[in-house]
Amino acid sequence: MKGVTCVLTREQIEQLENFDVQDACVLSLYLSQPPASQVEHSYKTVFQDLVHEMRDRLDEPQRSQFTAEVNRITDWLEARQPQGKSLAVFSCAPRGLWQAHDLAVDLADHLAFQSRPYLEPLLDVLDEYERYAVVLVDKEKARLFTVFLGAIEESQALRDFVPGKHDKGGPSQANFQRHHDAHVYRHLKRVAEYLAEIFRRRPFDRLILGGPEEATSELKRLLPRALAHRLVATIPGEIFATPAEILERTLEIERQVERSVEQRLLDELFVRAAAGARATYGVRQTLDALWLGKVQTLVVAEGVRAEGSECSNCARLEPGSLAECPACAHPMVCVPDLMERAVERALDQAGSVEVVHGEAARHLHESGGGLGAFLRYG
Repeated sequence: MKGVTCVLTREQIEQLENFDVQDACVLSLYLSQPPASQVEHSYKTVFQDLVHEMRDRLDEPQRSQFTAEVNRITDWLEARQPQGKSLAVFSCAPRGLWQAHDLAVDLADHLAFQSRPYLEPLLDVLDEYERYAVVLVDKEKARLFTVFLGAIEESQALRDFVPGKHDKGGPSQANFQRHHDAHVYRHLKRVAEYLAEIFRRRPFDRLILGGPEEATSELKRLLPRALAHRLVATIPGEIFATPAEILERTLEIERQVERSVEQRLLDELFVRAAAGARATYGVRQTLDALWLGKVQTLVVAEGVRAEGSECSNCARLEPGSLAECPACAHPMVCVPDLMERAVERALDQAGSVEVVHGEAARHLHESGGGLGAFLRYG
């Protein structure tokens, strides 16, 4: 069994999405680890409470593997030192699956035992936290940082020799000023080229420039088009700012950017739906589209939960508790979390999922019960 992975990658998420459990089940665990719970180890008690609640809902054939997976995670929890704000673990011993991630973001406590990894919280996190590159720059130095999932890493520091400004008057002063400016230009051009190389090796979603206005303005002009399109903010900042200060400012910008993107997404959803242009919202309308395999992107409001029913024959999802499927008259089974099942269905159909937060989530909840979708062509 491998140890904890502190940095979660999209490749690991894709591995979980495509994991073939065959006839087994995956135990998916999310645990909040605030500082107090780390000291008192109370998160272990929360895990056991989740286990007892889950065990009562399982039938006898499932309990044997469930107990084995619980014991596997319990032994691992006893041997580890907690890190970060929350923990995500995925275990399926019969198929050799083990992933464990300490994360620097908050996740709610949750336990799932089903035929595929439960990924909704991680998909929400990846949607909420894009990978940011942050560059602090002045006329002769630069520091490069990566911010992802609430954590910051300093990747590089650059320094170039730039001669000081000549303080004597006359022609020599003008010549020396041009010499100084040329060195500054070469330094900033080197920073832009290094950023482009970083982006080719490890792409990032957004870019922030920080530093004196003169330096950031010139660097902005030197950015290649691919990087200029990713620039979301230029901020004042000292080259010697601490990583904690940079992280705080970056997360603030990230929240603003994400809320703006989500609101534009929701506005587009409502406009398209009103025009009958491959979009819909409302729980029943969206579930109908899922049943017909028409959903390209499912849009879900954060925190929305509802019980529902699923047909044992045609897999139709319905809100509320129904005994008989309205489509094929076969028995319906209870679904404790209808939104979670809708997300799984969208992913099964090779669709994507967007979770909206804040004001956008409130608007979608009020107008459409927290659920909407962009639809496929045809």
